[in-house]
Amino acid sequence: MRIFRKLNPINSLFGKTFLWFWLAAILLGVVGAWLAKQTHSDYSIKPLNDNNINRIEKLASRIELNAERFPDAELNRLLGRAGQRNKDALLLVEQQSKRFIYGFPREMMPLEEPFLELMNESQPFMIRTTSGNFFGPFEITLNEQNYFLFAGKPRPPNLVRQLIRTNPVALAVSVLLVSGSLCALFVWSLLSPIRQLQKSARKVASGDLTQHLGFASKRGDEIGELGRDFNSMTQRLSDLIGGQKRLVADISHELRSPLARLQLAIGIAQNQKEQLPDAIEKQLLRIEKEAQQIDSMIGQVLRLSRLEADVAVEDRQLVSLKNCFTELFNDAAFEAQNSGKELILGDIPELTLYCYPNLLKSAVGNVISNGIKYCSTKVEVSISNLTTRLQVTVKDDGQGVPNSDLEDMFKPFYRLSASRNRDTGGIGLGLAIVKQAVKVHGGEVTAVNSEDGGLTVNITIPINQY
Repeated sequence: MRIFRKLNPINSLFGKTFLWFWLAAILLGVVGAWLAKQTHSDYSIKPLNDNNINRIEKLASRIELNAERFPDAELNRLLGRAGQRNKDALLLVEQQSKRFIYGFPREMMPLEEPFLELMNESQPFMIRTTSGNFFGPFEITLNEQNYFLFAGKPRPPNLVRQLIRTNPVALAVSVLLVSGSLCALFVWSLLSPIRQLQKSARKVASGDLTQHLGFASKRGDEIGELGRDFNSMTQRLSDLIGGQKRLVADISHELRSPLARLQLAIGIAQNQKEQLPDAIEKQLLRIEKEAQQIDSMIGQVLRLSRLEADVAVEDRQLVSLKNCFTELFNDAAFEAQNSGKELILGDIPELTLYCYPNLLKSAVGNVISNGIKYCSTKVEVSISNLTTRLQVTVKDDGQGVPNSDLEDMFKPFYRLSASRNRDTGGIGLGLAIVKQAVKVHGGEVTAVNSEDGGLTVNITIPINQY
């Protein structure tokens, strides 16, 4: 199928561009030829028969008679009055000045060239033009002025000719609008799927793997192939990441059973009636501590897996912010006191928030615990009601974090430095859980290095969520 597309130029982007170009060229050529035909005035001059000679003589006599009766009348009115009986269109050409006088509307006037050409002829001729058929000239004297009389049947002007004579700017604008519309349609047919692909790619980059291109993937050119490849890529990524999350969750869940048996065995060994040697007792205590750390790690992995999979860990509730954070801040103050650090707490706004209370307390508490752990002397916590969003700011006076790690520190299992081992820096899941917990609330968490030293973490959550 792809070989056929490559062989068929119409299905390629280059082929479509080439086809559009030639269609536009052909259309412009046809329009140009049509306009040229409409604006070009061909004419032919042929001998006049006796009937028309007699007719123009009678018309000349009628005009002269009317001029004698109405010497003050304008000549164009005399021409119109004389031609009313047989609906003739009459015009005069002044012999000396070559000035044209029309007895019919000026928008119906024909090309002047053939009339000027016949002014030196001694007999009348038939003039056939695109504007109608006329015959003449016939010399006539009106008010002691010599004129040449022409009579005929002009055709009503077509729209193009009328626009050229009355409003050429409107005609030019119309042509530009037609050609511009064709070009805009062609450009839109290229840019629309590209913009759709760009928008979906940005969402995929932000972590949304549910993106699927519709119209762009149904085209038969290279953009369509790119759209189909994009859909296949996002589907494959979604399957791989989903499988990875399920694998981690399943393994963590399965580890819980042998870990529980290990802890049970440790408890049984420690409760033996016989006194165990000190060396064995120390080893059992060490094994118990490691088992507790493994259990904590597995709990964090399971919690993170549920959050990433959008599995609700609790029901959303409408709670008072003060009731939600009071106990959390008391525990944090106790933790800071035991560590020899100072915890400065701001006022809690009188606010009711629709949230997952335990999840929100866990996120804020984790950030405060990190601040207490890595600060030098103190941690400052402030809560601001920004009308539409709630902002919790945790600022410590520690060494800060390298700028290159400010975004990566919220990734699972990411360690800021090699010096932070499991005892000092954890396993790298705490901040990842914070990020997912805040994301569940529709908010975001960011970290910046303070100008006066230390790290500042901001948690922002929308207030009106129900």
